[in-house]
Amino acid sequence: MPHRILGINCSGFHSSACLLGPDGRVQVAIAEERLTRIKQDKSFPRQAIRYCCAAAGIGVKDITDVFVGWNPAPYLTRPDQTTADAFQNRGKLAQLALNELVALQGGVGSLDQTLYGLHGTQTRIHYVNHHHAHMANALLPSGFAEADVFVADGFGETTTGLLGTASAHGFEELAANRTPHSLGLFYAAFTDFLGFRPNSDEWKIMALAARGNWRTYYERLRPLIQVQGLHYELDLRYFEFFLFFTPHYYSPKLVELLGPPLAPGAAPTQREYDIVAAVQHITEQVVFELLNNLHRQTGQRKLVLGGGVLMNSVLNGKLRHHTPYHEIFIGGTPDDTGISVGSALYGRHFVLGEKKIQEPARHNFFGREYPEVEIEMELERRKLRYQRPMDIVTETAALLQAGKVVGWFQGASELGQRALGHRSILANPTLAAMKEQVNASIKYREGFRPFAPAVPEAHQQDYFDLLPGETSYFMEKVFPLRPEAREQLPAVTHDDGTGRLQTVCPTTNPLFHQLLLAFGQLSGVPVLLNTSFNLNGMPLVESPADALDCYFRSGLDALVLGPFLLLKQEV
Repeated sequence: MPHRILGINCSGFHSSACLLGPDGRVQVAIAEERLTRIKQDKSFPRQAIRYCCAAAGIGVKDITDVFVGWNPAPYLTRPDQTTADAFQNRGKLAQLALNELVALQGGVGSLDQTLYGLHGTQTRIHYVNHHHAHMANALLPSGFAEADVFVADGFGETTTGLLGTASAHGFEELAANRTPHSLGLFYAAFTDFLGFRPNSDEWKIMALAARGNWRTYYERLRPLIQVQGLHYELDLRYFEFFLFFTPHYYSPKLVELLGPPLAPGAAPTQREYDIVAAVQHITEQVVFELLNNLHRQTGQRKLVLGGGVLMNSVLNGKLRHHTPYHEIFIGGTPDDTGISVGSALYGRHFVLGEKKIQEPARHNFFGREYPEVEIEMELERRKLRYQRPMDIVTETAALLQAGKVVGWFQGASELGQRALGHRSILANPTLAAMKEQVNASIKYREGFRPFAPAVPEAHQQDYFDLLPGETSYFMEKVFPLRPEAREQLPAVTHDDGTGRLQTVCPTTNPLFHQLLLAFGQLSGVPVLLNTSFNLNGMPLVESPADALDCYFRSGLDALVLGPFLLLKQEV
């Protein structure tokens, strides 16, 4: 019987599900938040699992193997429920017996379970080490047969990341840092210090870092984290993210060092810009030093990276300049959203032994597609006025050239937190006021946050200062814009003259690529401001109904739903 493999993430951050096809490729994947419409939904991904199975035309009972991206084995030696508790709910007997037997044995390395259905079906449940799932989500879609691996995030089971190397002989883990020494939580502590939400708003302070001078607080902050070989340690006197009874991720000692933290909602000043600029610079230094030490040990030319720290696109754009690696792959979901994909791929490759090097990933359009008839039914149900232009690309390009902001809904949704041209809000990047307009009247978010420029692959060198072979298919890297491009593209140029590039490939994203070229014919610049199709605090839209809800709640001028066009006023 062929394997039908489901991967799930239920680690407490970005719950998601992923179903592999019979060929071992991702067939469908989605985050739970897209369906529940609860931002960063932490619940078990029930709706995501049903969605994946429905999109693939199978039932949950048809799944043969489930790979969960968290290994409970390290926690089983300390049972915390009694027999009396279990007899109040007999379903808890399974957990009670497991905990007690593991405690009697003194420990366990791994755990597998089998569910036997009422009609003879069997579903095997496997638990994957969290950082091994991150590793697989980086390594297996990279297309590299051999590569070094770097994973860093807030925490896994007992560690906060890993460094290793992969070859034809398999994967060898060379180092791992034990909790609480965490690069992700180091950054999160300063997110908290600046009045933002830790483990949520880190990209906001990354944006603020562009306004600061890293040298101002560097000497004070650099001793807080030290590297030795493939390991690093935090000076834990300054942090309290590992204590459950304290209100903040930082300690009073950090306040003594830097002064009072910024109150939530207060406007940051130059002091805060300079603090976070130093934090960003130190984070980069630590990663570069670890990677240089790893390369000296292995001699590999290729590198893959994963974990929430690698959502830091400013860091990612500097890797080629500051490490010896010639080819680098990160992917579209290095954060925990990708754990469902990584656990499924890890299980197929390393557990079930169905090994196959995949072609390099160039997209993450893993949602279901909504057929035209379904879109039109929703429009008719709401009794909306809409058009079906002869050429939706040309019509949309003209609206964008005229300064209109357009919601763009096409094809299968992107997995992850970045819109790549299927669930996007688009605008004209040549208009200086467009950044403020989109932030204030459409996204309803802080005015300092930048937007990404989407550029056809053949034209990216015209606007960005890139090393040969450098790309950013998943909007995962920030690069310097060329001086003339900064003048041409004010709405997507950040304070320090950089931009978070999206390289648009004509083979994997053809309609969006056509739109960029059509806009270029009108404006002379085949570049668009591209941001996620959502409002602040809202998950990305998934369905036509979601897109319409967002359209009517925002200042969007127009909405393109497949081949259909809606306008709020005649233009």
